[in-house]
Amino acid sequence: MKLNYLNIIVLSISIVLSSCGYSMRGSLDIPSSIETVSVISNEYSELVNILNSSLVLSKIELSSSKTDNIYRINLISEKFNRRQLSINISGRVNEYELIYNVDFELQAPNGKPISERITLYRDYSFDENNVMGNTDREDYIKKDMMSTASTLIFNKLKALTNN
Repeated sequence: MKLNYLNIIVLSISIVLSSCGYSMRGSLDIPSSIETVSVISNEYSELVNILNSSLVLSKIELSSSKTDNIYRINLISEKFNRRQLSINISGRVNEYELIYNVDFELQAPNGKPISERITLYRDYSFDENNVMGNTDREDYIKKDMMSTASTLIFNKLKALTNN
């Protein structure tokens, strides 16, 4: 009898989670029409690694082919900039803003490449007494920005398939 109640509770939770649009972190909602994707960059990029990992987890085949008969993501450039947001009374920095620019092209099979740009902004407090902590915080924010950029690139790729 207790087993039936447990099964009903687990089934109910599963239905509620799936109906509200919940999905596992890192999983992509890529249309089934996309079977193979080529991610290209002229330079080493952590963003390429994130894109490739997400595609593999979503069971999308990766290709290094530069042919026009598959979906392609071509990372043209990416750049982090940092600027001061505020300073304290003694003229030292209190806050920084990180700016992440990614220029890329998306191409559907046998289609024309579409140039896109993503710009993300994040700010953080700076503690001059904790330089190591500030470096770790900045690295964490940069990784988070790259993850966000990869999600936005996949959303644009998904929109490309609907055209």
